[in-house]
Amino acid sequence: MAVALTILADPRDHSITRTLSAPTGTTLLKAAHDGGIDVTATCGGRGRCTSCRIKFVAGTIPPPTLADEVQLGDDLVREGYRLACQCRLEEPLTVQLAPPLDEQAFQILGAGPSVARTAGVVMDSGVAKQVVKVTVPHDEHHQTSDLEQLLAAIGREPADVGPSVLLGLPTALRDDGGLVTVTTFGRRILAVERGDTALMKFGLAVDVGTTSVVTTLLELESGEQLASVSSLNPQAVFGGDLMSRIAFAQFNPVNLRKLTTRILGLLNQHIEQVCREAGVLPKWVYKVVVVGNTCMHHLLLGIDPSHVGLAPYAPVMRHALVTTARELHLKTAPEAQVCFLPIVAGVLVLGARRAGAGGRADPSRDARRAGRDRPRHGGRRRSRPHDR
Repeated sequence: MAVALTILADPRDHSITRTLSAPTGTTLLKAAHDGGIDVTATCGGRGRCTSCRIKFVAGTIPPPTLADEVQLGDDLVREGYRLACQCRLEEPLTVQLAPPLDEQAFQILGAGPSVARTAGVVMDSGVAKQVVKVTVPHDEHHQTSDLEQLLAAIGREPADVGPSVLLGLPTALRDDGGLVTVTTFGRRILAVERGDTALMKFGLAVDVGTTSVVTTLLELESGEQLASVSSLNPQAVFGGDLMSRIAFAQFNPVNLRKLTTRILGLLNQHIEQVCREAGVLPKWVYKVVVVGNTCMHHLLLGIDPSHVGLAPYAPVMRHALVTTARELHLKTAPEAQVCFLPIVAGVLVLGARRAGAGGRADPSRDARRAGRDRPRHGGRRRSRPHDR
């Protein structure tokens, strides 16, 4: 049987309310999350913190659990506060949420020095643009195709072409007299745009941390930083540390999807913001480099991190991975290359600022450096789950 739950979302304004329903016996924390209301649960809903505390406004206040008494103390318990993860919905209730996390209370490390001003770093993103004039098929006795004509114009053997490129190819080739700009990454064609857009070539460096996320927009030729934005990681609603998030997603595809959707949604907000600040169209972003710890890496890709939190703490994969923005639903050029750097010894090496969106780095050198910089204990490094 469904029971009504009314939530006062803003402790300063009781007129802002949300009413939802959930099955009898559901914890108030789960009912709120299922209803799309963010209730922070730093410990992952295990009764080990106070972040999901609520105050009962209407309805029967349940007896405090041991976790309520330990975490909240006698005074708050007497005032009608409880932990949302400990209370179950048995009758219609009205509760007030605790104030949300304040980003200004956190010190978030932003972008570092521009690659363009960093000695010894050479920008070589692998993204190239070529302006060509393509003759579209016009002779019915000469059997050819738009793609074949394009490949002939850029002097290429058969190349990998994404579906989004093919969708726009007929229009692009027939506007502006066949003058187009072709964007490539190795053998792969990323975009075909009408006219000359050779100077419009941008990339993103994304640092996904457990607490915060930083996204920087760069010009791929010079390495100049054009805009940067940082935010708290929205996954913190479901757990403030790595092990809490792993526990939340562990062997639970629905919860895993929630974590993945949260971080991808934030990245799209960042993309929109940095592009707007720099006056750059998102379709001109052709490469994204992502770094983060093993757990953040898996959650962003939608990979089950369950065994990262269990001995012997084995990740699903450690090698570098390249996918497309289209597959991750990122709002850049659909075929933009999204590069995840390799996981080495439980961490992701190569800083997003130094690798940028395109600086070619020597993985073996960085692996050696990561090995030198590891903390030591009696000559050997102890492997701990939260390091991973």
